[in-house]
Amino acid sequence: MLRTILLFLVLLGSFSSFGQRNGFETSSSSDSLYAVRKLFHTNVYRNNVKLSKSTFSSTLRNSKKWSRKNSIANIILPAGPLVTAGGVYLAYDAIKGVPMVYRHEGQDYPYVVRSLPKLLGGLALAVTGLSMVESANETKANATDWHNSTLQKKNEKAVLFRYGITPTGGIGLTANF
Repeated sequence: MLRTILLFLVLLGSFSSFGQRNGFETSSSSDSLYAVRKLFHTNVYRNNVKLSKSTFSSTLRNSKKWSRKNSIANIILPAGPLVTAGGVYLAYDAIKGVPMVYRHEGQDYPYVVRSLPKLLGGLALAVTGLSMVESANETKANATDWHNSTLQKKNEKAVLFRYGITPTGGIGLTANF
């Protein structure tokens, strides 16, 4: 029983040690950005502080390409869930159909008319809305990668000293030139 608890604590500790990375490798620059993906949006952080849309846009002003892509992403991101919801409702309305009654020799036969083009259009709208959200979030993540790559190019000539635990497990000083 004690071995099971100890194994559980070791595994829990190893998983939680990677919990704060969020796919971002630590950079030596304090200006580096990292993106954290949420359900329908991506937050951009610098030094563990969430950046507003305007601050993030101002960091991209040096590149016309990424500035333009970010402004398009800011437009399509809120539109994506609305298009998805409209597509889901259109598909639901197509599946629900229109009730009709067929009368034959004094007998009523109820049936439902369902529109296949309406259903396919609703599904296409739902997929399009989800793609809009994904595209906007990927654009923000790629813009943060571009920003970090420009910082890395500026810092390539810098000398980097690190003090701490070395890759072999010892304590020491690492210098990168």
